[in-house]
Amino acid sequence: MNADEYYLDIDKENFYLGIISQVFRGNSYVQVENLSLLRDRKIHNEVLIPNTINYFVVIEDTQGLFIGEVFQSKVQDTDVVNQAINRGQIDHVFPEIGIDIIGCMNPQHSFQLPGFRTVGINDKVYIANNKIVKAYQDSLEILSNVASNDQKIQEPLQNLATFANFPGMTFSVKPNTLFDRHLLVIGSTNSGKSTSALSIMDKLINNKIKLLIIDPTGEYHDSFPESNVEHLTLGENAFLPVGDVTMSQWELLFQTNDNTQGAVLSDAIRSLRFNYKENNKNEAYHKSGKKVTEVERDLSSISNTDTTFNLLKLPEQIIEESVELNTQKGHTDEYVFRNFRANANAWLEQKIQHQFQYSSLTQFFTEGSQGSKLLRKIDCFCHQRETSLYIDASKIGLSDGIGTMIIDLLSNYIINKPAKSLKPFVLFVDEVHRYTQFQNELTSSFSGLINIAREGRKKGIFLFLTTQSPCDVPKILLSQIGTLLIHRLTSIEDLQLIRNHLDEHSQKQIINLNQGEALLTSINLLKNVQLNFAKSDRTHYNQTPLL
Repeated sequence: MNADEYYLDIDKENFYLGIISQVFRGNSYVQVENLSLLRDRKIHNEVLIPNTINYFVVIEDTQGLFIGEVFQSKVQDTDVVNQAINRGQIDHVFPEIGIDIIGCMNPQHSFQLPGFRTVGINDKVYIANNKIVKAYQDSLEILSNVASNDQKIQEPLQNLATFANFPGMTFSVKPNTLFDRHLLVIGSTNSGKSTSALSIMDKLINNKIKLLIIDPTGEYHDSFPESNVEHLTLGENAFLPVGDVTMSQWELLFQTNDNTQGAVLSDAIRSLRFNYKENNKNEAYHKSGKKVTEVERDLSSISNTDTTFNLLKLPEQIIEESVELNTQKGHTDEYVFRNFRANANAWLEQKIQHQFQYSSLTQFFTEGSQGSKLLRKIDCFCHQRETSLYIDASKIGLSDGIGTMIIDLLSNYIINKPAKSLKPFVLFVDEVHRYTQFQNELTSSFSGLINIAREGRKKGIFLFLTTQSPCDVPKILLSQIGTLLIHRLTSIEDLQLIRNHLDEHSQKQIINLNQGEALLTSINLLKNVQLNFAKSDRTHYNQTPLL
């Protein structure tokens, strides 16, 4: 196979650079015949600028056509070369170009990964014209678009962005190429991370792909006015029964330490559950002065259905848990109040009081089944085919432990549903690092997001996450991500963490990206793609005020 059929209008010799002179496992080098071939020029509608990097070349080989990307251009720094340049004798200067081999053309005239094949010494190298570049761009997606019997062929997300090196060419991609192994958008503040995220969500909504959006700040509150996007505001028209929250989630909410606070919190909730069952919900359960057998009898009477309690009495109950067995003779079977334990428990009691006073948390939780609208709405969303759901959590101050608990609860609730009761959807969580940094390695390995990252794909649940720093995302979660959209990063630690997704040349470029520029890397793409994202027309409350 040769390149003639791709250069029908213009003689391909006008695009000729030289021959392959060195072949390595990772890349190859081209010996350019003379410096004049690197002059920029325009031939018909083709603009050639070969004296730089990041453009494509095509190599004719006996195995077929290879496409490569130029990562290095250099001229030997010798006296002979310098004298030839000074005299204007550019025909005596022989530049060298380094190229990365991207793909090899198959019989269907699309490029695929080269595998064990590579170019050979003396193969001719040409600048790729627009027709070859278009064939390469059409070959970027590795995933097959073949649908099963009960599925439609996926429509691509049209004009998602523009290619950075080809401003006039737009980038379109199938949803599964982005989300098949989950998508993580990374970038420092004001790098364009939220803008690109909204652009992707805009295309998903327009393609009638379901989205579950959890917005902690309300910046997307008016971004989706469509009738097929239902809006919920936590603490306003969406509530959660206290009985639906697990003990580990309460610990996440109140950020208990690794010592005794978790056990004290568990005992306090259990005591309040007993009082609520006994129709005494407005009182704390007093253990001091009671016999051990009496307390054990009371608490053992609680069944698995007795999950409701009065949340507002929790701080008082924690102090009531400051008891231990009496050491006085004749009273060793009784509980007695101890100031030492009360002082230790006061830290947890004050922490919970602070949460109640400086957030609208108590407005979000309800007793019994009253107000369980949130989970009912999640149930409806899971069954529907096209209706998306937007959850505004800004009213209750969704941050730190509160956000961690709520996202963990919703994630676990969804992933535990039977696969047949779920219609495929994308779960969007903005600034995910805010909800994972309070979990230790033990708890994070069982968190809802981790479970979705591991098992969600089989059930049609795909993660769409954003973060300012990948260092704040648990490694176990990051290891499950197959697609990264990387905006500007400057931290060496962040770059080191994602180095397995990037080649050496791409790592150096990330530091210098402008706002809106990003590098898309995925196991579902033939090659990393440099993109420019334009601001969406949708309303977005992310403007930086002038100082």
